[in-house]
Amino acid sequence: MFDTTESGRSLKILLGALVFTMGAQSMRFLFGSITWYLRDTLGIGTLDLVPIALAPFLLAILFPVLSRWLTVRGAVWTGVWVLVLTRAYLQVSESPAIDFWMSAVGTMAFVGLLPLLASMGRATLVGGVLLGLAVDGAIKGMGLSLDLAHQEGPGAIAVVLALGVGTLYVLWACPAAERQGVLWGPGWTLLGFGPFLFFQALILQSQGWVSEVAGIAGPQAQLRIALLNVVTLLVVPRLERFRAAQVAALVVFVSTVALATGPALIFNIVSILAVPAAGLLWAAMVPDVYEGGVSASATYLIGGATLFVVLGLLYYVSLDLRLGFDQAQVRVGAVVVVALIALGAVVSGRSSRPGVASQTWTFAALACVLPLLGLLGAGGGEEAGSSSAVYPLRVMTYNIHSGYDIEGVFDLEELARVIEDSGAVVVGLQEVARGQLITGVTDQLTILKERLGFPHSAFFGTSDPVWGNAVLSRVPILGVDTAYLPQEGTPLRRGYLGVTLEMERGELLFISTHLQHVNDSERHELDPEADLLPVHRAQIEAILTEWGGAEPAVLVGDFNARPDWSQIADLKAAGWVDVWEVAGQGDGLTSSSADPKYRIDYVFHTPDLTSVDAGVIQSPASDHFPVVAEVAPG
Repeated sequence: MFDTTESGRSLKILLGALVFTMGAQSMRFLFGSITWYLRDTLGIGTLDLVPIALAPFLLAILFPVLSRWLTVRGAVWTGVWVLVLTRAYLQVSESPAIDFWMSAVGTMAFVGLLPLLASMGRATLVGGVLLGLAVDGAIKGMGLSLDLAHQEGPGAIAVVLALGVGTLYVLWACPAAERQGVLWGPGWTLLGFGPFLFFQALILQSQGWVSEVAGIAGPQAQLRIALLNVVTLLVVPRLERFRAAQVAALVVFVSTVALATGPALIFNIVSILAVPAAGLLWAAMVPDVYEGGVSASATYLIGGATLFVVLGLLYYVSLDLRLGFDQAQVRVGAVVVVALIALGAVVSGRSSRPGVASQTWTFAALACVLPLLGLLGAGGGEEAGSSSAVYPLRVMTYNIHSGYDIEGVFDLEELARVIEDSGAVVVGLQEVARGQLITGVTDQLTILKERLGFPHSAFFGTSDPVWGNAVLSRVPILGVDTAYLPQEGTPLRRGYLGVTLEMERGELLFISTHLQHVNDSERHELDPEADLLPVHRAQIEAILTEWGGAEPAVLVGDFNARPDWSQIADLKAAGWVDVWEVAGQGDGLTSSSADPKYRIDYVFHTPDLTSVDAGVIQSPASDHFPVVAEVAPG
């Protein structure tokens, strides 16, 4: 009934890991397609996206149903072929529409395969997920967190083909799967799969989150994650039978979520412990597998995976709509669900078979070579101009739309080329993501900084630690000041990021910010200025307070306000000079890049400086055009 040999279990775990790796990549791509292609490019309403997001997860039941006619092994072969082919096509496709469908079908196959993998034994599910996290994290580390699905070139295609061929080969070599599954009674703990995976994607496996909150460089954060995944595979087989270890793991896991936004030293400690702790909890959640059908496994695992997308929707939709709760409350609510399920699993303690083959950790250890390659490549970018602290100072403001262009395609390389060609020495960025699930958990700040060779940077996460404003600088940064802007009832929190730069004639304050884009959608259609004036005035007042009249200073950002609006007049009355009115060339329109009609992105400076030059770079790399300007002492 079971292949209990060590080599047999290792093959099954490796199969589970390869399926998880390709499935996780498809699922992350799906989240980005829904958000940036369906919503932003096609204009589908936020609530209308909910059934679209749920459909691939709910339709995954088709694969367990197929096992009634094709046998379990036949259904596994079908699901694996669908996953491999859609994942390969996703890698080479250049159409956002096709990308969406490939990621949706691939996600459906991945979720549908989970209960079929459970038929291969408990170890396939426990070890497969844990080893899959290690392999997936190692591949992301090779690209400094850039998801493989977003990487271009023959190298990325070769990796995807190797994953696909390897999966098919391992499946061929695996012992035949039986019609087995978990029992209805103990199997309910598999509902914890979704919340477990949500926290892995959001925090524990996120380079940007760990880097930002722990205060370490992005490449080192990814290498740390990769090493901890290997430690997890060493720890779980040795401790998964001890209830005391499971209870301790539960305490650590809950503590990590409670401390997810800092302080840095404490988060550093608990987040290191949390990765193996989460592995122990996952092992506790997976009960033994018995002869019978796959109905219970399918119900609980597909239900658990659906909880993953539900949590993701709640977490990110709360930024668009007033739902009565924020992202922090979603994190707390989700950890309560995980804690209750894990506690039930720990108390029941019904699993008796080992969940991880003892040599499985060697696969993960070998995979750690990949983030090492990414680490070796980091810091190699040209740092020309790193001491260019002279006037006139060329600056840029750029809303990068979380890395997505006007067609809904994720393309950091094109954004990097726009910044590079501008010749800007200091760049203020808005809508920078350092690990959002809806942007493939990519640490965009690290990738842009390394790609462009900027030696100095600063970041301030506003809605959560991994989305907000950033500054890239070739001029030394002497200090950083951050502050949240008033929300005035709007769901999305904005921020102020000020950096003190070391210039040839003393210090310069450089501020990057982003004001609210809409308050009441119906009122906004009729009178956008009246809709935004109250919240903008409160946010501008906070900016002026943080600024405090310091000179010289430069203020850049996406103000979501037109030049003749009252809020812009308020800034001018406070002493800020709009460079475009003095030295601008062209019409200055910056939004939207698909059909530019409005000037809402600005570079301001204090009266002791003078405007030398200002222009707009027309590029479809974002939904905004960047503004470039030169300022000098007056």
